[in-house]
This record gives sequence, structure tokens and C-alpha cells, in this order.
Amino acid sequence: MKSQNQKNSILFFVKSTAFLVLFLLVVCVDAKQVFVLKSVDGSWLPMIAQSWVAKNGGVLVKVADGIKLNDLRKEMLSQIPDLSIEILGKDLFFPTTTPDSLFELLKNVELDVAEVSMKRQTPADSEMFVKKSSDNPVSKDEYTEAVVENVVFDEKSDKIVLTVKIQQRAKTGMFPKLYGIYRIEHTYKMKNDIVDPADVKNMAFLPLITAKKGSKITFVPEKLDSRVLTITPDFKIK
Repeated sequence: MKSQNQKNSILFFVKSTAFLVLFLLVVCVDAKQVFVLKSVDGSWLPMIAQSWVAKNGGVLVKVADGIKLNDLRKEMLSQIPDLSIEILGKDLFFPTTTPDSLFELLKNVELDVAEVSMKRQTPADSEMFVKKSSDNPVSKDEYTEAVVENVVFDEKSDKIVLTVKIQQRAKTGMFPKLYGIYRIEHTYKMKNDIVDPADVKNMAFLPLITAKKGSKITFVPEKLDSRVLTITPDFKIK
């Protein structure tokens, strides 16, 4: 039987998935992307792959609008040369595999493909918030690396809490001596039981919901209160 913490995490994921997918679709992506994301409960979230079905002993995948299939296939084969990929009409077909096997292979592969037909539809102030960190880039020596040990969503406070264990300390910055177990917390503004898409911090910190036990998170600490950390939007999760 699942613990209450696991149930809370999955409930938060269910509430937020619809907005996460919408957000990822409407933002113009110039950086590298992943094919799919693995959620807190182990299910697969659409990214470049928008939908898929097991067919004829393989997997037929519909990709996001605006991505050129030839370019995507070429990029995937450059990183995984042994991968079998066929272009069938407007879809990709991966023979002799299953969705789980295929996505486990591809989940951490970053693909450099541009969604040429997509337009940024996020609010201007949200764009400014997300750009804030890149306008003032931090040194790689300021990043802390940790492994996620637990993820909980507190329904009462609408707060996600990641329990993490520091693996590599930052060499410079505000908190270069962190070690041991900490909690990373972020509160989301909710609307109609989902993450409010109008809130700019929600947009910047939404990827936190994809973290799970064993995920690696690289981040810059912004504030430390006892064993609770607040982090900047520069974090990355793998």
C-alpha cells in the first residue's frame, strides 16, 4: 500500500500534468529538449513525443507540431546510432520495441531540434522572470549537486518538498559548505485545483514536479532557513 506521502505526490502530479503539458507546448524552445519526461508516478509525459501507440511489434510516435522529422531522426541517430527509426507519413516508427523500453533509452537524451512553427505565448513578465538567471549567468562553481530521496506535495500549503542528499558542494557562492540532508521547498499558486498558469514563478519552477526518488538535481541555493533551501530557477533535473 502506498504511503500518504506518495499519494500526496501523485495527487499533485495529476493536478499539474495538464498545465505542464500545455506550458511545454506553447513555449518556444530554442534549447535542447528531451523526447519524453518520466513523472513522479512513473508514467510518461509528452515532450517532443506528443502521443504514441504500440503497433506492428514497434512504437508509432506522433511528434510535436513544427518539428521536422528528417532533422529529428538525424539528431537521434547521431546520439544513438544503433536506434532503428522509420518515417511513416507524419510520424516516427521505432520497430521491435515497446514504449517503456524505447522511452527508458531516450529519457535522458537531449535533442537539439527547433520547433520552427511555435510561438512564445507566455506573458511578458513571465519571460522576464525566466530570463533573469541567464541575464546574470552564474559560475559553474556555484552549483550544488544532490540526489532526491523523497518528493511530497503538501495539499494544505500547496507546497512541493524535495528531500535531497548533497553529493557535490558548490565551490563558491553563498552556501559552499552544504552537506548532508536538506529539503528544497517551493510553494505553487493554485487555481481550480491546478497550478495557476498566470503565475510567473509557477512557470519557472514547474519542472520540480518531474523529480522523483533517485533524480539528480543541480541547483544554486538562494536562501537557507535551518535545513530548508530556496533555490534559483537555474536548476536542472535528470
